Amino acid sequence: MKSPELDPELVLSLLSALANWEQSETIAFSHDFMRLGDKEALASYDNLALANPVVQEMLEHRYLSPEPDLEYLASLPEETLGNQFEAMLRSKGLDANMLRESAFIDAHRKRGEDVGYVAERGWQLHDLYHVLTGWDTSPIGEVKVVSFTVAQTPAPYPALTMTMRPLQAALYKPELLPILFDAISEGWTLGRRTPPLINIHWEDFWERPLAEIQKELGLV
Repeated sequence: MKSPELDPELVLSLLSALANWEQSETIAFSHDFMRLGDKEALASYDNLALANPVVQEMLEHRYLSPEPDLEYLASLPEETLGNQFEAMLRSKGLDANMLRESAFIDAHRKRGEDVGYVAERGWQLHDLYHVLTGWDTSPIGEVKVVSFTVAQTPAPYPALTMTMRPLQAALYKPELLPILFDAISEGWTLGRRTPPLINIHWEDFWERPLAEIQKELGLV
């Protein structure tokens, strides 16, 4: 069986990403992969996401959450999901709408409206996954969250992020391999054993205690 040949421009993008620990390089490579990646590989990502029975149910209604009211969330009791979500965004200086407007959404939508919808809903929830899992936004925390995401709803960007970090470490910083593989294992295992989170209307849970939600879903 002949191996697929990578586009030369994509190869250069991959080499650039491997040589740089900055997350921006992985993002740039992921965008290039969406444009130039092997067509069968991209189709496999689409099929993996759409084959999920939960996703098929979501496609019937195509629910997307409204922009979060951060002032309201900040007014909620400290132990609630909504308050903890707002506090995380504020403490990290994150824009609640940045990921909701990700260029990856349009890149997926070019592959079909169904794939585009799933990508949009997934990006709406990325920051919330940090709160639900309790994993911070450090590089290791991000590896855990993307591994969790791939385990639940595979997509190119989280999958490439999850796999690029160990390869970078193997090339430049092998002392980080145990830490990275532990992070991947932790994120992947939790994602596989936890019920799908992408179909939940989390805006209905803002006022509930975070610890209570985590216990119900087996997130702790």
